[in-house]
Amino acid sequence: MKIIKKHVENKGLLMVAFATLFILFAGCSSNSAPPSNEVFIQNMAFSPATLTVTVGTTVKWTNKDGIAHTVTSDTGSTTLNSGNINSNGVFSFMFMTAGTYNYHCTIHPSMVAKVVVN
Repeated sequence: MKIIKKHVENKGLLMVAFATLFILFAGCSSNSAPPSNEVFIQNMAFSPATLTVTVGTTVKWTNKDGIAHTVTSDTGSTTLNSGNINSNGVFSFMFMTAGTYNYHCTIHPSMVAKVVVN
């Protein structure tokens, strides 16, 4: 009877330990969502693909991929023109005029997104 009781106690402790580890690490993900007013460049995409902000907001792009990317305006203007953003690099831009700003990565043209400024 002692052996069975000890086995049950150990199994219970093991379950508590696994539950604790799950809770601690459940929120840890390399693909977590960016904070507000930020765009993550990861997995060959801009996330979020559409960001809505108000006039006067500074948006920050962080490159979480292992290769360089750009943030470049679709209109050909110099409004959004980050140049190469290397891995772990950042680019920030303050939007002072309302409108929709479509942009892409010049290195990887299939990567597209937009910022809507109200």
